[in-house]
Amino acid sequence: MKNKGTIAVILTVHNRKDKTLNCLKSLHQNLHEENLEIFLTDDGCTDGTKEAVLKEFPSIKIIEGDGSLFWNRGMIAAWKAATQINPDYYLWLNDDTILFNNAIKELTDTSKLYDDNNIIVGQTCDTIDKTLITYGGRSKKRKHPLIKNDTNKPIKCDTFNGNIVLIPKNIYERIGMLDPFFHHSFGDIEYGLRALKAGISSYIAPGYLGECSRNNPIPIFQRKGKKLKERIKLLYSPLGHNPIEEFYITQKYYSLLQAIAIYIKLHINLFFTK
Repeated sequence: MKNKGTIAVILTVHNRKDKTLNCLKSLHQNLHEENLEIFLTDDGCTDGTKEAVLKEFPSIKIIEGDGSLFWNRGMIAAWKAATQINPDYYLWLNDDTILFNNAIKELTDTSKLYDDNNIIVGQTCDTIDKTLITYGGRSKKRKHPLIKNDTNKPIKCDTFNGNIVLIPKNIYERIGMLDPFFHHSFGDIEYGLRALKAGISSYIAPGYLGECSRNNPIPIFQRKGKKLKERIKLLYSPLGHNPIEEFYITQKYYSLLQAIAIYIKLHINLFFTK
């Protein structure tokens, strides 16, 4: 019988100790199915996350950050460390995501249907409403709407959220890792669009492979009770809707005209938010 491939699980965390531990517990429920090695970027946690993780899961490899990496660059740091073991797959995992039993087996089984030549995306449902999709595969249309796979077979998507994503080794060798231009958001969407442009398909595995609550859909710079100066600062912050980063991805995969239009619209929204 052929040995199972090694999967390097990569994630980045910042001051969400309980969520991180719950995520890792769900991941370890899949250990009986797969050979996993976990690489976790501790991006300047001050709540004892690293100590709690190592106490419960001492085999995890910790990469130290200083709090300035955020999601995208924290994932890159973990990914770089993971390349040292030359795994068969890289698995992106968000620490606010709880994997269901056999989720990773579903991902690898789906990948093998396509001879490990495509990206496989796991979709998540809401923690309360189990019929509501929260993250997963997305369309290339404006604002990248979610594509729900409610069939019993994989379906294609154009790009994806980074909550649960399986990337075979040969895909990494072809298109590399996440783009360090981004701080927090856009990196996962850009990676999917980059793969699509390179002729690499992405498939949503059937069913839900985990659960994750949806983040507040209102951008932080548009939330009520904030003065204009504060909204401008939030817009350009790593956790905001950075116009420079959106301009970069839009002109790269859509058009310069569309990038300019979105850039202008974001700034108009600053003045019409009360």
